[in-house]
This record gives sequence, structure tokens and C-alpha cells, in this order.
Amino acid sequence: MNKMHFENRTVSREFFWFIWLLYALVYMTKTCFTAAMASIVANGIMAKSEVGFITAVFYIVYAPLQFVGGVFADKHDPEKLITIGLLGGALANLIIFFNQNYYVVLITWVFNAVIQFGIWPSVFKIISSQIVRSDQKNATYFISFSSTAGLIISYGVAAFMPKWYYNFAFSAIVLVALAVALNVITKVTGPYWKPDKEPLQAVKDGEVENGELSSFRLFWESGFFLIALIGFLIQSVGNSVKTLSATWLMESYDHVSAGLGNILNILIIAVSVIGIIFAKTFLYPKMIKSAPRAIFAVLLVVLAFTAVLIFHNIAIVTAVMSMCIISASASVISLLMSYCNLRFAKFGKSATAAGLLNMMTSIGYVMSSYGITKIADVFNWRVVSWTYFIMIFAAVVLILLVLPLWKNFKKKYFASHQQPLVTKS
Repeated sequence: MNKMHFENRTVSREFFWFIWLLYALVYMTKTCFTAAMASIVANGIMAKSEVGFITAVFYIVYAPLQFVGGVFADKHDPEKLITIGLLGGALANLIIFFNQNYYVVLITWVFNAVIQFGIWPSVFKIISSQIVRSDQKNATYFISFSSTAGLIISYGVAAFMPKWYYNFAFSAIVLVALAVALNVITKVTGPYWKPDKEPLQAVKDGEVENGELSSFRLFWESGFFLIALIGFLIQSVGNSVKTLSATWLMESYDHVSAGLGNILNILIIAVSVIGIIFAKTFLYPKMIKSAPRAIFAVLLVVLAFTAVLIFHNIAIVTAVMSMCIISASASVISLLMSYCNLRFAKFGKSATAAGLLNMMTSIGYVMSSYGITKIADVFNWRVVSWTYFIMIFAAVVLILLVLPLWKNFKKKYFASHQQPLVTKS
């Protein structure tokens, strides 16, 4: 199959913004249960633990399939993989709308996790390989806002639906509409698609070496496997701070009610968006030219403020400020990791890299939702703080191992004086 890309900047940007909206709406449909939890529990349909278990199982199944989706997106048409995910997701949502039996819902949501295996890797493949090259870094930055937009939309939809399961009917309609729109737009923009060059091959002493560079070799040489592991650690900490801070503050400070805790929690989530803007405007590549070095710098900040949370009886202002900085820093690191993914577009492996990283961050989501809450239940929030500190310290050690590997990787494959890599004839 011939891989294609845009060279017309105007058409490319229009296509990107459609993909941005598409992913925001897909993320909205993935968070249906989270957004509808209050109504589900209030109506006695399911307990909080049952809703939480469904969400956890979704990500347990979804996580390993992200790597598979990345491999498929690098080898096949990403638009077709997205269409499969959209139509399969619509079917899953429609089943739940008509049948709210707990076991039917559980099995259907697992199916949804399986059928959407290729959506995010395919979206990243489009960003890294199909839009015009000069827009790829900015597109990576803007796509980082789409999941937050989708989460906001999901809560907005849930707030206006008369019945909780109407969320799923709405999601099914949206997903079908997106599938139709994607195929129509792809056909309309057909004249603007241009064929890609073939992926680069390995060279050794001027000779082609065993065909195309393998993903394993590239990820091993660059230290990207370690970056993905850091993704798990930072997601575990960052997501739990965003989702558990209201409960943390309410249980740690006598004068903090559930309502005030939720207001402070919204502040902590909002600051994460500001962190992304800061990273793009000031940090990388203006202050620090290397994405892994920037990750190292931000991890040191996270380490310092997780240490602050360990202290007993700190002022609530200090606790909230620390949580805000941790939340913002976690978002910054996620963006920097996406920039690392872009390096593999040259080899036709950007979707595989995105899938691997999304797999690890999805496991981090499960850890934050269940592992961290279990620690809080069995022990206390101070032990949770120590857990954060240990995980971020491990991430700092890992990024120190990455730095020399990434430097050698760039020197070998990207330095201007290197011997040119060979393409398939």
C-alpha cells in the first residue's frame, strides 16, 4: 500500500483540525462512564466500585493493544483503522443504550477497548507523517489539548441528559457521524494526497543492512523503552493528583468540605493546561533544545514538590500549590514525550512509538485509579506522598540513563555530517 501525505498547507491544516475534533469527541465517548457516574450511583443502577471496575477493565485491555495499534498504523492506512474504531465504538455504545445489565455493559465496554485499539496511534501517525512537515511540531502541541476538551464535553453532555444511558446513544450517533465525515473528507482531499518516500533502511559500512530498521532496535538505541517506562511513572502520579486531590484535601484538613475540595480539584486540573502552554512558549526548544533534557529538568521540579507533600501538617495553600505544580509538570512531560515520538517518523515508526507510550500511560491510569487509592485506603495520604516521591525518583534515574542514549541516537541518525541513510529502491 502506498503511504500518502499532504503538501498543500491550507488543506493539511483543515484536515488536522478535523482530526483534532475527531479525537476530542472520541475521548468524550471513552469517558461516558466517568461523566455519568453520579447519575448511575444516584439511581442505584451500579455501585461506585462497579463503575470503577468497568473503567479499569477497559484500560487493562486497552493498554497492551495500543502497541499493536501502533504497529498496524505504521503498516496500514490510519484512516481505515480510525473508521473501524469509530464504527465499532458506535456499536458498543448502542448496545449499552438498549441494555444496561451490568455484565452486558462490562463485556461491551471490553469490546470497545479492543475495537478502538488503533485510533490514537493512527491519529499520531497522521500528525507525524501525513500533514505538512513544518506543522508537525505545532500539531503535536495542539493535539495535547484534545483529551481535556473531550473530558469537558463529556461532563457537559452528562449534565444535560435526562437519563444516564442517553450519553451512550449520543456517543453512538457522534461516532457514526465522524466515520462518515472522515471518509467523505478523505475522498474530497484525494487530489491533494502525495505518495511518501519509503522508510529509511539501516546502513553498515556503506552497505544496506537487513532491510528496514526494526522498531526494537530504534527504541533500544534511543532509550525510548525507558522513556515509555517514565511515562507510566509520571502518569501514575500526575493522574492521581488530578483525580484524588479533592478527597486528599477533604480528609487531611478539617475545614475543607467536599464542595471546597472539588473546587480546588478543578483548579489543579486547570493548571495542567497552563503547564502545556508554558512548555511550548518558554521551555522547549527555547530554553532547552533536547526533549529528554527538558523532561529531566521538569522531573526534578516534580521530585521537589512530591517531597513537600511528605511533610506532615503543611499549610493547605502549600499543599494545593504543590499539587498544581505536579499536575502541570506531568502535562508538560506528556507533551515532551510526544515530541520524542516525532523523531521516529523518519523511520516510519511514529505510530508504533505513540502506541508503546500510550500503552504505558494507560497502565499508569489503572495504577492511579486503583493502586494509589488502595494505598490511601490501607495506609494514609502521607504514604501516598512517599509513593509519589519514590516513583518520581525512579523516573529521574531512568531519564539520566536515557540522556546519553538519546544523544548517541541523534548523532547516529540525525547529525548533518552522518553518512546518508539508504531508502528502498
